Amino acid sequence: MTEPAIDIEHLRFSWQKQADLLDFERLSVDAGERVILAGPSGSGKSTLLGIVTGILGGASGTCRVLGRDMIALAPAARDRLRADAIGYIFQTFNLVPYLSVLDNVVMPCRLSAARAKAAGKPKDAARDLLAALGLDAPRLARAKVTDLSIGQQQRVAAARALIGAPPLIVADEPTSALDEDARDDFLQLLLAEAGKAGSAVLFVSHDRTLTSHFDRTVSLTDINKAVAKRETA
Repeated sequence: MTEPAIDIEHLRFSWQKQADLLDFERLSVDAGERVILAGPSGSGKSTLLGIVTGILGGASGTCRVLGRDMIALAPAARDRLRADAIGYIFQTFNLVPYLSVLDNVVMPCRLSAARAKAAGKPKDAARDLLAALGLDAPRLARAKVTDLSIGQQQRVAAARALIGAPPLIVADEPTSALDEDARDDFLQLLLAEAGKAGSAVLFVSHDRTLTSHFDRTVSLTDINKAVAKRETA
């Protein structure tokens, strides 16, 4: 039996001296599964991604990512696991402004020998991903990311997350600045490329109209006991 990409149990998290933001019993994402995590702004979606990816410490419970407990790992081990096995698409993309499009996409392979090995020839792999995501003009690969439109920057961020076929892709509301047609096109391309690599996808959004693109929808509001505590306080 293949272990889940994400397996969280008895998770609790709060910011210092504040009430719990997250408090739930279980959340699991199977290998290769595409899950959208829905919930309103302020419900803790981005915080949960921070815990899953090991960027944020201080939670209690267990958060197994590809079989390793992010909560129990030392910070350096969390950083290594994230670099080797997680493709992260940030809400603001976090592209490096002084690098070219191609160098932005290749960056994970420079930080992780595992991603570089999986990519084979990283620059060729980067060009293939950019082409699959609709950025196949040679001039675009050489351009600075600051010269691109928001939609093009979003696709560069997706290519960077996908390079080296990491087993887990997480995305933090990357479609929030796009119109409906551009958003749907992007999602179809992202999920198609993740499917080719066999990557699980955990996609965070407050937009319920996106659910048809995914295998399953999880409402953070429904599973999070901290929400119920706040609403009854």
